[in-house]
Amino acid sequence: AAAPAAASRAQDSSPSLKARAVDLCESPPACERIGKLRLLGALELPSRTVNGVRFSGLSALAWNEDDNLLYALTDHGVLFHLRPVFRSGQLVDVALLHVAPLIDPRTRKPVKWRRSDAEGLDILNGRNGRKGDAELIVSFEGEPRIARYRPDGQFIADMPLSDPLQNIRNYRYNKMLEAVCAHPREGALTAPEEPLNGVSGAAHLYRADGSAWRFAPSRGGIVALECLPDGDVLVMERDYSTLTLRWIITLRRLHLPAGAPPESLLPAEIMATLDSDQGLHIDNFEGLTHHQGNRFFMVSDDNDVFVQRTLLVYFELLD
Repeated sequence: AAAPAAASRAQDSSPSLKARAVDLCESPPACERIGKLRLLGALELPSRTVNGVRFSGLSALAWNEDDNLLYALTDHGVLFHLRPVFRSGQLVDVALLHVAPLIDPRTRKPVKWRRSDAEGLDILNGRNGRKGDAELIVSFEGEPRIARYRPDGQFIADMPLSDPLQNIRNYRYNKMLEAVCAHPREGALTAPEEPLNGVSGAAHLYRADGSAWRFAPSRGGIVALECLPDGDVLVMERDYSTLTLRWIITLRRLHLPAGAPPESLLPAEIMATLDSDQGLHIDNFEGLTHHQGNRFFMVSDDNDVFVQRTLLVYFELLD
């Protein structure tokens, strides 16, 4: 009951987020293409309070093609419904339509504390030609789990999660289920931010049953997964140095062929590397979702601190 009420109140408020177009480098033509990434618009979204809920800390995205909605999830377990605005194929604005906290089935109230640490997001039934039937899958870090939710925040069910993913002792501190995506063949896929305890030499992409495929060690931690229509998986990796304040965001495409046996090594291709030491004004990118064709959104988590920014970036991956 609490989530629909919150969503209704948000719909009555002004939809404008007053997003501001920003350049990712001093000379915009120089960063229009980075590797195989072609930039199609970047917006700085203001941190503000909407009906008592803070619009900040966005850590995951999912696109609903049928309802023309972009879902943004915070690491406090609050879901925002956004509508991007395009002009000549470029992202120029975004409107806020709804806000809904995720509901904890144990308390029937908004998730709190460790159970609110939502980090990964994807959608089911988002491209089937029917409006209003979408479900969201959410991965959590504070207590490692994956759950299905309605877009109004109402809990549907936990998804099966086998060892070693179910046991919190298998994870490094605060490096749990940072990412999830719905694969067209393999079902829900997930990855911890860093390898499980005792695992070395490779990163792992896990199925819910605990079986996994290997790929070359990432540069930094895995912060987002996007399962692509052809079965490949786009991985977002983040590396940050507190000493030099350097951000490195890597987009890597994994080729996951049908019938690939568990523990096999997946071929991987680096699509783009965004490096703040190369003149890029980037931030803590954590969220990623496929839009249409070869186009995607990604978003940065400002951690609700004034020295960071919430950047919503629209881009195309070139063949």
